[in-house]
Amino acid sequence: MNIHHATIAANTNFGGIALQGLRLMRAALLACLVLLPDLAWAMRQCPPEFGEKTNAFWLLGWAIFGLFVITGILLPVLMFRATRQAPRLWRWWLRLASFPAMVAMWILGFGIFLGEFVLSC
Repeated sequence: MNIHHATIAANTNFGGIALQGLRLMRAALLACLVLLPDLAWAMRQCPPEFGEKTNAFWLLGWAIFGLFVITGILLPVLMFRATRQAPRLWRWWLRLASFPAMVAMWILGFGIFLGEFVLSC
């Protein structure tokens, strides 16, 4: 008889988890519907009077993006060199922290490139 009650309890708990997941999905769908006008506005086309962007403008954008990528790559390399004489625990903490900093530099560079050069009129 205990097994039967445990099975019913397990099925009831699973149903609660399924309902909770359904509620989260509904909330996510509602958030997407609320944000849809903003997403559509972000992807609008530039009016024709703004014309095409010059090659120098694109070169500057790609140069800034490349600068952030190279800086991100150099962060762990420089951190490994700079922490050679540091105590072991401090050295490894700084070295591990340099990898998220590298990714953050890449994301920042991509954000600047996208926001100021690609999606600007």
